[in-house]
Amino acid sequence: MTFPYKLKFLLISLLALVTFSNCTKEEESSSIENSLVNVKLVGTETQLSRLNLEILDVQLRILEDETNPNAWLSLNTINTGIHDITDFTGNQVITLVDFEQVPAEFIYNIKLVLGDENSLMKNGVEYIVDIEPEYDNSSVNILEKQLVENKLYEFTIELDIDESVLFNSENEAKLNPKTNTLMRLYNLF
Repeated sequence: MTFPYKLKFLLISLLALVTFSNCTKEEESSSIENSLVNVKLVGTETQLSRLNLEILDVQLRILEDETNPNAWLSLNTINTGIHDITDFTGNQVITLVDFEQVPAEFIYNIKLVLGDENSLMKNGVEYIVDIEPEYDNSSVNILEKQLVENKLYEFTIELDIDESVLFNSENEAKLNPKTNTLMRLYNLF
């Protein structure tokens, strides 16, 4: 081989090597294992005429150390705002997260984050509902579930309305969220 052919061969080899390594990096970055998540909220039957809760967010805890700033993964909550939970009982649910793609990781907890604009109506009287301070404006349920890629996980958070609303001696309404989370698993493929 003469010098120009050696140089040409070297350049083509280098170009092929760079192209191959770029393809490999793209394949690695696109091979993140994901699951799909739906989150719904339902209330139980109650004697209350209305229970308005301000829903701000739904989060999954993906790290064991919940004090780590990255421990909670905030989901794309599509129905934030104030909702009358008494409208969502029985087969009526409110969808909070709809087909959100999340990493297929171990999930420790699910958290419903609530705001301060909460009220209820009982016997024709409206009450402002304060969340008990120890709940830090959220309701947390233990999941302890390893998510598997290419699966759809549907979580239904069931709020026991009558167990969650308490009246103190001053006749003030307090919210002490009592929830259960039901999970359904669907195969996508």
